[in-house]
Amino acid sequence: MVTPNNAEFLQNIQSKWQKKWQQARSFHADANPYHKKKFFLTFPYPYINGLPHVGHLFTIMRVEAFARYKRLQGFNVLFPQGWHATGSPIVDAAQRVREGEEKQLKILRDCGVPEADISKFAEPEHWISYFVPEYRKDIQSLGLSIDWRREFFTTELNPHYNKFVQWQFSILKKKGYVKKGKFPVVWDPKNNCPVPDHSRIEGEGETPQEFLLVKHKLKNGTSIVTATLRPDTILGVTNLYINPDVMYVRAKVDEEDWIISKKVAKALADQDKKVTVIEEVQGSSLIGQTVLEFSGLSVPILPAFFVQEQFGTGIVHSVPSDSADDLIALDDLKKDTALCQKYRLDMAMVKAVEPISVLDVPGFSPIPARDVLTQLGIKSQHDRQKLEKAKDILYKKAFYEGKVNKLYQKARFKGLSQDYAGQPVEKAKEGIKHDILNSEFGDVYYQLTGRVVSRSMMECVVRIVEDQWFLDYGDPVWKKLAHDALNNLTLYPEKARAQFTYVIDWLHQWACTRETGLGTRLPWDEKWLIESLSDSTVYMAYYTIVHLLQKIDVRNVNGALFDYVFLDENTGKLLVDKKDADAMRREFDYWYPVDFRNSGKDLIQNHLTFYLFNHTAIFHKDKWPKGIGVNGWVTVDGSKMSKSLGNVIPVREMVKTYSADAARITILTGGEGMDDPNWDTEFARSIIPKLEQFYTLARDVAAAKDMTTAKDRAAAKGTAAGETSTGKTSTDGGRYTMKPIDLWALSNLHQIIHDATALMEETSFRSAIQKIFFDLQRLLRWYLRRTKNSPNTTVIKELVDAQAVMLSPFTPHLCEEIWSMLGKKGLACEASWPVAQQDKIDEQANAAENLVQETAADIQSVLKLLDIQKPASIALFVSPAWKYQLFAIVRKQLDTTRNPAEVLAAVMKNAPAELRSHGQDISKLIPKLVQGGLPPMILPQEKELAALRDAVDFLSAEAGCPVQIASADEASEPKAKQAQPGKVAIVVKQ
Repeated sequence: MVTPNNAEFLQNIQSKWQKKWQQARSFHADANPYHKKKFFLTFPYPYINGLPHVGHLFTIMRVEAFARYKRLQGFNVLFPQGWHATGSPIVDAAQRVREGEEKQLKILRDCGVPEADISKFAEPEHWISYFVPEYRKDIQSLGLSIDWRREFFTTELNPHYNKFVQWQFSILKKKGYVKKGKFPVVWDPKNNCPVPDHSRIEGEGETPQEFLLVKHKLKNGTSIVTATLRPDTILGVTNLYINPDVMYVRAKVDEEDWIISKKVAKALADQDKKVTVIEEVQGSSLIGQTVLEFSGLSVPILPAFFVQEQFGTGIVHSVPSDSADDLIALDDLKKDTALCQKYRLDMAMVKAVEPISVLDVPGFSPIPARDVLTQLGIKSQHDRQKLEKAKDILYKKAFYEGKVNKLYQKARFKGLSQDYAGQPVEKAKEGIKHDILNSEFGDVYYQLTGRVVSRSMMECVVRIVEDQWFLDYGDPVWKKLAHDALNNLTLYPEKARAQFTYVIDWLHQWACTRETGLGTRLPWDEKWLIESLSDSTVYMAYYTIVHLLQKIDVRNVNGALFDYVFLDENTGKLLVDKKDADAMRREFDYWYPVDFRNSGKDLIQNHLTFYLFNHTAIFHKDKWPKGIGVNGWVTVDGSKMSKSLGNVIPVREMVKTYSADAARITILTGGEGMDDPNWDTEFARSIIPKLEQFYTLARDVAAAKDMTTAKDRAAAKGTAAGETSTGKTSTDGGRYTMKPIDLWALSNLHQIIHDATALMEETSFRSAIQKIFFDLQRLLRWYLRRTKNSPNTTVIKELVDAQAVMLSPFTPHLCEEIWSMLGKKGLACEASWPVAQQDKIDEQANAAENLVQETAADIQSVLKLLDIQKPASIALFVSPAWKYQLFAIVRKQLDTTRNPAEVLAAVMKNAPAELRSHGQDISKLIPKLVQGGLPPMILPQEKELAALRDAVDFLSAEAGCPVQIASADEASEPKAKQAQPGKVAIVVKQ
């Protein structure tokens, strides 16, 4: 028996079905170009310096559920899995083992490494040989439907894969996309080396971001320097803001004097600048001075305490027309006489500072920041939460919808190289930036998009590195190809498209090599190793041939082979048998392109966008990706997952505690779309007995025989109108005949199949589970309750069969057990997804049963209200006929107006004389109908009567007394007139 804290039943069947899948080779997928449509999907290969935990589970389970669903849809599905070892994390960890670092040793012990074996991890190679099988074992325990023949790991330790990566980079170099030069990288100041993503303990995905430095010139020639990402607003600068309490520095930067923050002075020295600090400068000493702007204006320096030293240069140039922060600070200062006196500011000068309109933004005045301050009710610069919201609103509207205004006409300002007036901000921004950089007012500075901490525990900086190889993602031709790829693929969810578009536009050069770690040597410059993100962009193609390629002597693997297989080009001599090369080409041609690649939303800014770029550079257009899925970051019981909180749950512990099926359905119920999914421990516990209830029901159904005859099925047409069938019951609990309740059950089943199929297609798995498991279980419970546990045997089996198949992508082991118990041939994973039959979706049957359900509930409510435990009898009255006419007319009028007076006038004008005779009642009823709405479907009076009469035995049993059904038209009972279509009047007798 399964209890909320005991998953023994589910755990006992796991290994049984996993062995059967393995014996049947259920998930082996081979090219079958003439017989079956294909679906190829992938999960990013995980870095193998540890074991899988709950943070990995959601992303891989999305791929797994989609893979199983597509198989049930009749696709030949390839779901392979490999392992990533490229980079420095393993090398660094091995070094820490050699040094005996206790923290690293504890990590290995927590992964289950025996004490006697820990010393072996001093060698980087051992991490691969240990963690590959251990990681595989853990995800195999979940029952993932992976074709393990196509497994591989990365780095030059795998010579076949190593040659594939070198081929990839040779193609990129040949096409001019790999270049050499100076480049900003994330830098570890302790180890003096670049820090790729997998070498970070914090800040994965963060990159150097280019800021425009703007010089604001004091009369003595010194420049006060600010940093911005919005050069498009440069002509709107009205003043500078400096924090009076901050100590800045005056530094000689190359040949110029700059005033900047101490942090920036230090950072610039790493960014190809010669920096010498001359003196410290108190912020307050600069207040009140004026500076010359790029626009030609002279503007004042004003105090603002919202300016923080760690952001930008620690100094802000103010554009109050388009920055809510800048404008509210200006408003506050104009009212703060004491502060102005403290810094000897001329109040007249301060009050004369007014916003300068620079952008035309749809839906806003020429000063958008003023509109948003008013809209959000922001009264002070200390209202930080609302100001952050204002910043978000203004940025999105201005950047994506705004245009630069007439101030940017070249005729008005000679510092511009072209006439930008009327151009979209997105387009004008780069041109204006170029103009500022070409003047004496501009320079470049790089800052990380977020905090990065390396595995040496050092906070990283940006450094300009010379002699660096980089991928030129800034190439406009390449960007156009990436946009073409994006425009021709499906995104799951579609809302991710704007972020992909932004990243494609924003990406420039990407440092693709480093000097340390594991990996693949750059084929033309072996001093360098290819960086881990850069060698991970097209390896999905390798999955298609790896099971064949690894049988070939690596000495016979060359670029000509890969050209032949992947590009259908004869560029050199093949060193392998042509039959082998043709077999590989058939596999690639059949499986490619990738239909679904899923990863976390944080990888849009690098890996997933690189994936698009590199596919367009290497493969023919028909091999470009067809679909990409993205999802959020896993939380645990509503809290951010963190080792310090102790809520990082290993997959092996989840399976051991809750079972594979409970873990699978729990994580996929935790979220969908790009929202952060949540692992809910209480749900994991509570789902176990619910799954057992499904098993118990299926077991009972399996014991019943299908005794429905052709005669019985023909009789269903008669009972559909409300005729009560003979109700003959078989000895095993089944029933011969069809009743309206059976038709209702089939109608709802096929509606669920229809809805669930659409949800599965868009990978909305949480909503699909709601339909397939919870809604269908409610249907089953009501169906059995209504039939007094004597359902039609055909209908109940169709319900259970469909649920077993549709639930199998989420709880495959349980569903296989049920499928077998039902006596089905073959495996559930090889069955066919049920098809929604539209002719079985009967809205009238649904409305009739909804009336029965609501009537049963209303009876209980009335008995509770009257405090009657044992009524003598209950009379139910169906609405008088005239109300059905009224409801039909009102429904038509509500399509044009929701005004009760107009609806009433239209009804009284168009209604027949018989209906108008109820004018007094109609005038009272219509306002309620307009406000409360009408039922989705209104059955005719005779069908409501038929539905209730067919259910009279059920209603009587539920009420514990005889129930009579009558029409209000035939009743003398005054309360009967209160009945309405879809809602009976109830009279209780004691």
